[in-house]
Amino acid sequence: MTARNESVTLIIPTVSHRAALYARALSHLSRSGFLGPIIVSDHSPSEHSHAIAEVTESQAGLNIKVLQHAPDTHFLTRLILCATAAETPYVHLHADDDFLVLTTLERLVGEMEEAVDCVAAMGIHLHASFDSGGILPLVKSAVPYSRPFDRLLAQLEFHSSVLYALRRRDELMSTFSFTVEHCPDVQFWQYLESCVASIRGRIAVRDDLHYVRGLHPDKWSATLVRERSQDHFPYLILSPEFHPRLSAFRAALVAACEAHGVTADLTKLEEGLIHLLHRGFGAMGLPQRSTAESAFAANAAWSSLQRKLRNPATPEAIELKCIFDSARGPAGLAGSPGP
Repeated sequence: MTARNESVTLIIPTVSHRAALYARALSHLSRSGFLGPIIVSDHSPSEHSHAIAEVTESQAGLNIKVLQHAPDTHFLTRLILCATAAETPYVHLHADDDFLVLTTLERLVGEMEEAVDCVAAMGIHLHASFDSGGILPLVKSAVPYSRPFDRLLAQLEFHSSVLYALRRRDELMSTFSFTVEHCPDVQFWQYLESCVASIRGRIAVRDDLHYVRGLHPDKWSATLVRERSQDHFPYLILSPEFHPRLSAFRAALVAACEAHGVTADLTKLEEGLIHLLHRGFGAMGLPQRSTAESAFAANAAWSSLQRKLRNPATPEAIELKCIFDSARGPAGLAGSPGP
């Protein structure tokens, strides 16, 4: 790996009952040759604080720093504390049950080094069922517009989360701080932080396999749907809290525009909100249909990647096989992920 690898700090939030997943993620990073620093947010109860420490000690070849955070600390606040402790110009959030492609990470660093107006860069993200072998793309769209309000509208209409993109350290800290202050709600902060990032600058998307998210019944999003949680879509729409939370999110968008000297067209903003909500109802997974199946309309980037994955000799197919091998290694790795 090149020096570009070392210019990125990975931030991994985890907790004691997910120690096996955390160990799996570290093994993958070690195998891949990651050379940069890793900062871990461990929000385990005090009586279980040893679990993550023991896994960390077993990976002496990686440069890992573990920060202890109170279990009730807001997710974004924990990430801000990790980014504050980082010393590299770039940071990348890495869930403890996911897999990062290091060769693409280096290309993303190059993308951002060449364009100072680029606040986030990412490639193709996949959802993978490691048990069945199935994969589905998490569709990402570039937000290349020069006008900040146009970028914001694009995020509302075609939302591409940048939470798991390569970010500039200072931008991530500022964006997360604004988000926690204005909209800490678990559903809408995930939208707001990507919207604020798009106001700040351009978002780039490459046609390279970048990040693989594990898909399993115990995943955080699947658990919310199964439990019919009214803190998140789709069941949030049935909650009396829905309209107050939506109003707070709209106000936060207006505040973000004002904070960056951007004139907001409220009519267009509200039309964009409708598109975002329409997408959001299905983003966490709707209840299973009892009638017709729906087909996935693949975009050009996904079609291109599919062709590469069909050839076992391509770098993408080789990397995905390694990820599946890593995921299927130790038994009993399922947990209940957070955001």
